[in-house]
Amino acid sequence: MLSFLKNLMGKTPTTKEVREQVQEESILSASDTEQSHQEAQEQKETSAGVVTALSLHPSWEAQLSTQEKYALSFMAQELEPLLEGNISLAGIALVPHDEGIEVTAFIRNSSDRPIRLKEMTLVVLFGDQQLFTRQVFDLSEIGEIPPRSARPWSFVFTREHFLQANVLLANWKIAFEMAQKKMVLPQQLELEESWIKALSDKQKNSLIELAKNLPALKEGEVNIQSVQIRRSPEGALHVMLLIRNGSKQSLSFEKLPLALYDATGAKVAEGLFELGNLTVNANTSKPWLFIYPPESILVEQPDLSRWKVSVPQQA
Repeated sequence: MLSFLKNLMGKTPTTKEVREQVQEESILSASDTEQSHQEAQEQKETSAGVVTALSLHPSWEAQLSTQEKYALSFMAQELEPLLEGNISLAGIALVPHDEGIEVTAFIRNSSDRPIRLKEMTLVVLFGDQQLFTRQVFDLSEIGEIPPRSARPWSFVFTREHFLQANVLLANWKIAFEMAQKKMVLPQQLELEESWIKALSDKQKNSLIELAKNLPALKEGEVNIQSVQIRRSPEGALHVMLLIRNGSKQSLSFEKLPLALYDATGAKVAEGLFELGNLTVNANTSKPWLFIYPPESILVEQPDLSRWKVSVPQQA
């Protein structure tokens, strides 16, 4: 579980070595209020920051040796001081796991009161702030985190939640999703596991770039973006769409009526698609393939130089 501690055993690491091992921190206000950039800067200028001491959950206390506890205590106190009144997530190790990846991080509390966290969504980013995975965790299992302390914890992100495959997880970061919304584009691409396996890296990257570069949605807005269309040898129209969810809640679709229009505005095809409870998480975009069979096509030779798909008004 804590193989990274071997690098600290048998020697006294320097502050520089400890801080180089710790990834960029994700920070929330302990009062759940957002500071403006100016307020944060003013606080930074007037506060020297809080040094957090190690706090171990009873389950960790029972498993770790005295030497391992010392190493973790040293790491906790050598972290960058944290501005008062904040909660942060500081990743210290990412390793393969039988079910996916395991990320170990310090949950730091720089306030003057103990805190208890609830269910929250965590994300893992890599490279240039690209989203690798997102998953909901019950953080109440971590227990009460005392004032001015840092508690280590391990999170297993399972493969079914991976959004990309065969990537180098360099320059990675674990973060609270709500804190990350201020740092990355609100629309992140989410892929079903079957799509991860079926698409090439080039196709995945193209979809990721498309999702990132589309105009931002208004809060609560949900729309459908046309991506690609092609006709099969059998005469069916295969339409790839990007379902974009700008709301704060996950959306599930069991059935979706969609009409296809060509460059002239003529309705080319219409159908009711069974999606089997397709879920699009909050602030994400998910691609999906819709197939109009030949019998649903209304125009024999449509002008598909430009096209769009929308939900029929009567629906």
